[in-house]
Amino acid sequence: MERLIFLTLSLTKGGAERVICNLCNGHFVRHYRVTVISLMAAKPEYALDSAVEVLYVDRSREQYTQNMALRFARRRKRLSSLLRRVEKRKEKTGVLISFLPEPNFLITSLPKREYPVIISVRNDPAKEYASRIRRMLMKKLYPRADGYVFQTGQAREYFSFSRKITEDSVVIPNPLAKEFLDVPSSAMSRKEIVAVGRLEAQKAPLLLIRAFARIHKSYPEYRLLFYGEGSMREEMEALIGKEGLEQNVEIKGNTDDIFDAVGKASLFVLPSVYEGMPNALLEAMALGVPCIATDCPCGAPRELIRSGENGVLVPVGEEGKLTEAMAFLLKDPERAACMGRSAQEITKRLAPERIYQEWDRLIEARRSSRGKREQKNSGRK
Repeated sequence: MERLIFLTLSLTKGGAERVICNLCNGHFVRHYRVTVISLMAAKPEYALDSAVEVLYVDRSREQYTQNMALRFARRRKRLSSLLRRVEKRKEKTGVLISFLPEPNFLITSLPKREYPVIISVRNDPAKEYASRIRRMLMKKLYPRADGYVFQTGQAREYFSFSRKITEDSVVIPNPLAKEFLDVPSSAMSRKEIVAVGRLEAQKAPLLLIRAFARIHKSYPEYRLLFYGEGSMREEMEALIGKEGLEQNVEIKGNTDDIFDAVGKASLFVLPSVYEGMPNALLEAMALGVPCIATDCPCGAPRELIRSGENGVLVPVGEEGKLTEAMAFLLKDPERAACMGRSAQEITKRLAPERIYQEWDRLIEARRSSRGKREQKNSGRK
């Protein structure tokens, strides 16, 4: 049995981290010996199959440094050492799959491996590579990979400057976990509007609080609940107090029970400035909860929602439009419930076995392409 290696920044709460765990647990562990290498020394916050090996590049939190150049150099050296150790084992390594910018930079900066390296972009690349240094590294290093995974077509279009990247890439959305398949449509039995995600500027929580404040008097029986943690908690609490919404808006913190948090809500709202492929939106749609999302880059909500049919799209940052969309669905529960039922069709498109097959095809294609190139190069010698 071949070995499959995942490389990621950490295994703490996050969309990319959850996808890695779902892929490992639901499919890859049945076909490979799986090793997950995490750059950061933080224990997994998602359940991993006991057969999955987890290794850490940073041996402790104390080894972390804010100096980017020094951190990159240290991690590069330790990652190289870890990979050599794994590669010396009896089983052959089939492929390495890297998620997120720093892991992608690190693995493509190392000498070519004997096996294919696939890198995955998990967020809006226009944001991820906005800085001059990151964009420079991306243009220099990313063409060294053997394959590329994007979550949306818009994300892939960003890399149109590189023929190699676009030709060797595929678009694979996130898989739904099996427990979200064949779920009865939400009864919408709770007068709750919910948002799930990190409490950071990307998720625009202040915008949602202000929009809720504008409809609160018309719909006083509804509450707004945030599930997640982040640096904006105090700023959100201050705005809640300023608007006099202490009894109507609550920050619930992190939750592992999305079924309970979202499954019976009347409305799910994703007000983000940008996203990759938001798992929270996928899961809310699979549960049959009526959804509102911003039509944000890099295009995932637009690829998931047909506005007016299976949810509602609103422009990024427009508080008035968000307010109108919330009021529209709250005043017409039957229309909202119909949209929720239509949203559940997403379970067919994102069924885990279907997504796993797309990953399998990519891996096989990259291995085959790598082998042909090596044969061609050896024939020239």
